[in-house]
Amino acid sequence: MHHYQSILVAVDFSDHSSQALARAIQLAGFYNATLDVIHVVDVPTYPVLEDVAVTGLPGVWDPELTETIMQNAHQNLNKLLSQHGLSEHRAHLVNGIPEDEILRFSDQHAIELIVMGRHGLRGWQRLLGSTTDSVLHNAACDVLTVKTDKEQNR
Repeated sequence: MHHYQSILVAVDFSDHSSQALARAIQLAGFYNATLDVIHVVDVPTYPVLEDVAVTGLPGVWDPELTETIMQNAHQNLNKLLSQHGLSEHRAHLVNGIPEDEILRFSDQHAIELIVMGRHGLRGWQRLLGSTTDSVLHNAACDVLTVKTDKEQNR
């Protein structure tokens, strides 16, 4: 059995991610592993021809809205950490495409286990392929997906 030393849990403030966080805390305690918590803000964008021509990427939708979204996410992340008795020390708030940022963080920090809820707040992605599915298939480390209590009782 592998002895994990570094665990990353991805949260999006859904019930799934809250239960994933609880499971990650249990595993970190069991393995005496470091536990990092990441929340990725998927900032809305729109195509601006100048931005696409220069950077190949669409421009940010609205800088003020982006700042508001980031502030709200920061407050929600701190609240979630507080509810689970965790400090902000190992919490990471980034913006970008969730699956890309989770994988990037995992690779850069030599994470050995990623813990995620099976579904999140981005319901429309169930038709196109979820963040969890993308991380599951592209991570260089183990990935644990956590069912909610409701799913386990089916």
